[in-house]
Amino acid sequence: MEANSKRPPRRRAIELWRILVLVAGAFSFAIFAFGRVPSRETHEAILTSLRAVDINHASLQRDVLQARSGLLKNYDPLVASIKTLHATVTKLGELFPDSGVESPANLSDELSRLSSSIDRDEDLVEQFKTDNALLQNSLSIANQMLSKLHTEAPQEVEKGLDAPNDLGNLMMRFATQPSSALGQTIRSQLDAMQSTPYGDMPDVKSYIVHAKLILDTLPSVDSIIEAIQASQTSDDARRLQQVYLDAYGELSNRSSWSRLLLGSIAMLLCAYVAFLIYRLRLQTHKLTQQLDLEACIAEMRKKFEFGGYDSTAALTDSLAMIAHLFDASRYAFAILNIESGLTESTYGARGMLGFDTLKEAFSIKIKDRDETSDAFWRPFFYENLQQRDLGHFPEGSLSAGSIVATELGNSVGLLFLEHAEIRKRPDRDEVRLLGQAIIALAQCVREQRENAERETLEARLEHAQRLEALGTLAGGIAHEFNNALGAILGYGEMALQLGKNSAKTREYVQEMVTSGHRAKFIIDQILTFSRKRDRVSQPFSVTDAIRDILPMAKMSVPDTFNIVLSLGEEASTVLGNPIEMQQVVMNLCTNAAHASRDVGEVTVAVNEVTKEVRTTLSHGELAPGTYVAVSVEDHGSGIPESALPHIFEPFFTTKSKRGGTGLGLAAVHGHVAGMNGKIDVRSQVNIGTRFDLYFPISYRKPIPLADFFNERTVPLGTGQLVLVAQRDGSLRLLLEEKIAALGYEPVGFQTIGGVKNWLKDNNQVPDLIMLDLDLWNTAPDCRSVKAEFFPTPTVFLTDHETTTIDPRMLKGISVLRKPVSSINLATTLNNMVHGPFPMSDAERSA
Repeated sequence: MEANSKRPPRRRAIELWRILVLVAGAFSFAIFAFGRVPSRETHEAILTSLRAVDINHASLQRDVLQARSGLLKNYDPLVASIKTLHATVTKLGELFPDSGVESPANLSDELSRLSSSIDRDEDLVEQFKTDNALLQNSLSIANQMLSKLHTEAPQEVEKGLDAPNDLGNLMMRFATQPSSALGQTIRSQLDAMQSTPYGDMPDVKSYIVHAKLILDTLPSVDSIIEAIQASQTSDDARRLQQVYLDAYGELSNRSSWSRLLLGSIAMLLCAYVAFLIYRLRLQTHKLTQQLDLEACIAEMRKKFEFGGYDSTAALTDSLAMIAHLFDASRYAFAILNIESGLTESTYGARGMLGFDTLKEAFSIKIKDRDETSDAFWRPFFYENLQQRDLGHFPEGSLSAGSIVATELGNSVGLLFLEHAEIRKRPDRDEVRLLGQAIIALAQCVREQRENAERETLEARLEHAQRLEALGTLAGGIAHEFNNALGAILGYGEMALQLGKNSAKTREYVQEMVTSGHRAKFIIDQILTFSRKRDRVSQPFSVTDAIRDILPMAKMSVPDTFNIVLSLGEEASTVLGNPIEMQQVVMNLCTNAAHASRDVGEVTVAVNEVTKEVRTTLSHGELAPGTYVAVSVEDHGSGIPESALPHIFEPFFTTKSKRGGTGLGLAAVHGHVAGMNGKIDVRSQVNIGTRFDLYFPISYRKPIPLADFFNERTVPLGTGQLVLVAQRDGSLRLLLEEKIAALGYEPVGFQTIGGVKNWLKDNNQVPDLIMLDLDLWNTAPDCRSVKAEFFPTPTVFLTDHETTTIDPRMLKGISVLRKPVSSINLATTLNNMVHGPFPMSDAERSA
């Protein structure tokens, strides 16, 4: 849990770093995208410069024509146009590198070509200025001379010049439309004028010179003007403009795609940043939920830790916290048995219609699960509840609640949460948190159960240790008492067998034997309590056993006290010994009579009961199953609450002043535990006490009680030799007399060595050897002893100490337990000497 809680902050730090990097990248791409746009100012400046080339070149051509026609007073506009063209070319050379186009070489070539064209235009302009200046000057002087000759020359001279007006008209025509024929005509007239007598006149000479100069200069000037008009500058400028526009268009197109791409990348980065921010918020929300869950789990652990062993309040509070954490309007929690699917306990909103249906469906899932595979609730089981009708488990995108289950020891914890409104189906993380919640809850319940079981086991261990100590003490007392009791009973039985005693003597001896049997019964209880006797476990009917003991039970209580039987008709067969069952009922009825001051009644009932859930009893727990219940209820003084936990402890009694031994209920506990039963005691002072004894039911056919109590004719011997070894002289003498009374020839020994010496010194082979294990200080190997005296049969006398021997060591060994009754001794001697004599189960168990 701690590792999981530390991981989200680290991931959060990584996401923040990613977000910062991606935001910076998005800004970089955006800036780069804007940086890829060509400069609009540079582009406009280039286009303006290119248009300026056209305009200036057109101005140059216009000014040349105006200069040719004499409209310009000077040539400054021509010079200005040339300078402007050169300045524009220089500016273009500076602007092109900043334009961002990817073909600067082509632009440079075109710009060089344009510059060369401007240079040629400049040369033509310079030549034009020179030639045009001569032309205009000659035209001016020629016109002046012609006007002067027309107005100032005498009539005789004018006539002699042959109509100067015609010559002037021809010159004007030549100036506007020069042609070689017209020029030749004009030259002919000029030559004719020069050959006249008046040709030497200064004015005439001047006119002829300038007229010829016009004829020579005008074609050259016109050719220069044609060259200027036909200049490639404009074409070069348009070509440069076209190359630039093509490059700029390509640049703009690429720039548009680049901007689109970079803008898209920037938008994608922004969208990814938004997604990361959303995921960061989602992770923050999940982390908050995880922290809330951990806080809830910690609080649950505190409640279970400080709530003692009563888990009801802690479990109820924990369910309320889980329901609040997951926003549930109703909730319920049930613990189901894994084997049967039955409900052990329910918490929360009990009796909810939907929850009962879900429990039934889940119980079917438990019963139908595949035993060869892992259980479907490990680590937890989840189902989404979509509809209000909670009778099934539909799938869908909406949720009205959830059902979660997990393992709880031998049970399954089933949690039901219902929302007030339909909502979106929980995602995987919320389901995981819900699973963690129920696993933590199950762990708390399991730990509390384990702690309670550990406390119970520790108490049982402590109780068992006390019982063991008391059992050791009781066994030691019984060991010494058995020898004396055996002698008393043996001699008493022998005295009764002699028919020579008076009736009064026989009555006294009978009372002695009866008292001895009572003492034997007490010793049987002590040995039962100390677990020093073998138990017989056979199927028998509890109702038959109780009916059989009823007359004796009524005789053991006063006439003012009544015993009422309520025996059910169901089968009541259990495994055990009916004698022990009768002793249990006798003890409980006797105690009931004492508690009622010998007045009133006790009810003894036998019924078949079925427990569907694990039930807590006053002394232990009862697992689910079918039992035969024996109930003994009185209305006496009751048992104090402080004494109730100790009533089954040996020698614990509340009737010490009235002669109570404290062994009755201890024997009851021993008998019930020996038959795998459980005891539940409910008592209230001055109201009464009820003992409920639960025994696992058996479906085997019960053995008739006659097989347990059948007494047969005592078999007698015919003088067979029996060697008896017993350390106690009185008990040895009693055994010898009993064996002799049964028709055998006994020979007694005090030690095992005496037996061996007798066998060595006598050639006679005995028919049976009877050895008391008290002859050895420590328990011997009975098989080795038996093999040593083979082939003579050997039987061993044992008491409680021999039960410390491994039962496997007694397999195939004949054993008689002390004190030995006459019937058991006769039967054993007969079986050992003559072969097996038919015996009942009760005889074999003795």
